[in-house]
Amino acid sequence: MIELPAGQVAAGHLPHVCPRHGEPAIEMKRMRLVSKPPPWAAVLIVLGGIVYAIVVMVLRKTVQAAAFPWCAQCKAARSRNLGIGFGVLALGLLLIVGGIATIDGDAGPMLFLLGLVVLIVGIVVASRSNFQVISGAYVSQDGQRVELTKVDPRFTHALQYGRV
Repeated sequence: MIELPAGQVAAGHLPHVCPRHGEPAIEMKRMRLVSKPPPWAAVLIVLGGIVYAIVVMVLRKTVQAAAFPWCAQCKAARSRNLGIGFGVLALGLLLIVGGIATIDGDAGPMLFLLGLVVLIVGIVVASRSNFQVISGAYVSQDGQRVELTKVDPRFTHALQYGRV
């Protein structure tokens, strides 16, 4: 993991090399990076999802990246995750409708329940196609740095030797 100053990322002063894969960037994406929720916030789920959501939103730090490197592998991963996620989501909806249509039979309630589970899986997979999740870039808890996980050595090399 490496940390970059938030101002550098916001200004778009990054090398044209994908941080995750080390390949040349095919485009420089404008993206909104946010911080992860603090670990202790998970305890608030017991009080209710709305309390958790409010606390996480209040404590969230944001950096608007003007130009974040995006390579062909990142683009393919996003497309793949979106395709799988929306496909599974459609299957879940189909199972729910099938379960409602056959609610009087023995299989109806089971189809409905299976459809709900598949729907949740589809939502999770589709949400993993977020630009920030694919890039592995998160804002630090103090909002002063952007933390890059799973960094390729070629990106680090380009960063050190100023190939922006």
